[in-house]
Amino acid sequence: MKKSLPVALFALLLTCGTLFAQSTLMLSNVRRIYIEKMADNLDQYLASSISSKFKGSVTVVLDKKEADAVMKGINIGAQTTEKATVQLVDLGERQVLWSGTANDRTLMTLDISHGGQQKIADNLIGQLKKAMRK
Repeated sequence: MKKSLPVALFALLLTCGTLFAQSTLMLSNVRRIYIEKMADNLDQYLASSISSKFKGSVTVVLDKKEADAVMKGINIGAQTTEKATVQLVDLGERQVLWSGTANDRTLMTLDISHGGQQKIADNLIGQLKKAMRK
């Protein structure tokens, strides 16, 4: 019985260590992102921006089960259409890996033009790319 105690303890620690390692995803390790549906089709602009800025090093997947992390809009419906906040969270949605807020700066200078959602997406994904390099 004394010999089985260390073996059982080792097995328990190994299991806990494996679970801990799986739950602590680092932002720099994210390679596949699932994007939840967002207001004003911002999700599609974000997917396009990820494709162009990351050039294959990070991809957008259509099945959440294949993702490393999930990008979700935070209170986008309550915000104006010129501003968006998104978060990148782990699959269990227990850990925020990154959060960013962006707006269409052209509206601040009264240069109202088309492409506001694309500008917001490009700004957000630019912030994400910078954060992933750290």
